[in-house]
Parts: sequence; structure tokens; C-alpha cells
Amino acid sequence: MKKLFMTMISVLACGAAFALPVGNPSDASLLCDGVIWEGHCGDPCDPCLTMCDSWSIRVGFYGDYVFNRHLEVDNDNNGQNYDIEHTEIYTNAGLIAFNLWDRFDIFATLGASTLYIDTNARAFLGTPGQRFELETETDFSWSIGARATIWECGCTSFGIEGQYFYTKPDIKRITTAATYSAYVDDQFDAKYREWQIGIGVSHRINLLVPYVAVKWAGAKLDLDDAVISSPSITLWDAESKKVWGFAVGVSLVDCEKVSLTVEGRFADEKAVHVNGQIRF
Repeated sequence: MKKLFMTMISVLACGAAFALPVGNPSDASLLCDGVIWEGHCGDPCDPCLTMCDSWSIRVGFYGDYVFNRHLEVDNDNNGQNYDIEHTEIYTNAGLIAFNLWDRFDIFATLGASTLYIDTNARAFLGTPGQRFELETETDFSWSIGARATIWECGCTSFGIEGQYFYTKPDIKRITTAATYSAYVDDQFDAKYREWQIGIGVSHRINLLVPYVAVKWAGAKLDLDDAVISSPSITLWDAESKKVWGFAVGVSLVDCEKVSLTVEGRFADEKAVHVNGQIRF
């Protein structure tokens, strides 16, 4: 029955995806009881632990709203790697996580993402001083990752996580000087991929689990160096300007079955993340 239920959730659970939040470092250990199957919240070295008790699944909502991902033009031809002043990635996600021994998570998301750029047109060989805007369609995206609670002492936990994210939305609109817009009708796409490794510490205070974390990440926006004649623009590729950032967040845990997490991220990006999960 449990195996059948997991198969059904794997097929049905889908939503939308995101950039890359860090999440609570103790996420793999926060929910140790299920709404259907009772958890054991025990030691993975417990000799009485059965294989049926050693794993569980969680599903939930994963929303990530990046107000500015700090990118720069990746132009090896002339060495002018101009900053991209404003990059937004607004996303929502459905999550499924497979948990082992209330210590290790393997998780994935499926869904859709949209991207928006606003910067000085000179970054893409436009007229300096004019504004350049790029807007994509909302399109399919996915991510996969793993997380582990590697040390616990009382109410304090230390965890590590790693993720990879990919999306390839079609470019919907390109605007220059705020007066001329080209609707390219799926002629070009914006391939965005990002990897991340994060570590952090959390401390439980009754129902609340605040945490801080640092992360190392690399993002790549591949525009194929496409040349557009009207407006006269060259869509250079872009990459992350900074490789590190930090996150501050808090999780609300109810009955060891349901959690709600809110997170803010800074340095390499300015973003807010909202995550709700339920364990079965």
C-alpha cells in the first residue's frame, strides 16, 4: 500500500519550479511523523528499525521569487563583461522528497519559470544609455537535489545540501529605449541553468526552527549570442557575477507532520522563498 501510494504521488505531484533556495538545514529531520503512516523519529542505528520504517515521502509547494539575480555579460570577444543591472526569476514549484532515516533527502521539482531582464542597452551592443528589456514566456523547468542532516546536538542541527536547476523558456519580447518592442514569437530561447552547494545551522525553539546558511552557486544564461536586426541587439550569454551568498529563514512545524518555511537570500541575489510540506 505504501509503495502504491508513493507511485501515485510521483505521477501526480507537479507544479512549478524556481531558482535555488537553500532551505532549512534540518529539513530532512523536521517532519518525523506522517499523516497516514506513523513515524518513529528514532536513531537510524536502532536495531529494531525495519526497512518499512526507514523511509518516507513528502510533497508540497515550492515558491521562489528572485527580485534580482546578479549577472554579468559573458563576452570573451572584447572583454567587456558589463553588469546586467536587473534580472528577475519568478517561479512556483511542486516538490516531492524521498527521505531515508529522517536524515537524508533526495528531492525533485517540476514546473514552470519566467525570466525578465532590465539593463543598459550597451551590455548587448545597443545604444549606451538606452534601456533594454527582455521578457520570456512562462515555460517548463525542473530541478533535482539532495540534503542531509549531518550533525545534531539537542535542538541544534547542522546540514548540507546540493541542487541543480534548468529551464529553457522562449523569449517573448525585447524592448529598447522603452519605445520599440520586438515580439520574436518563439524564435529565440533563454537557457538558464544553476548549480548550488549550501551549508547551514538551525536551532529549534518550540514550533519555530530559525536558521542561517551560506551557499556557493554558479548560474549561466545561454542566449546563443543571437543577433537581432530590429532592434539592433546581440544577445550575449550571461553568468553569475558572485559565487557566494547567504540565507536567513524560519520554519514553522506543526505536529511533526506539516511545515511552512519562509527564507530570504542575499549577496549574489535578492530573493524570497516560501515552502510548505506535508509528510505521508
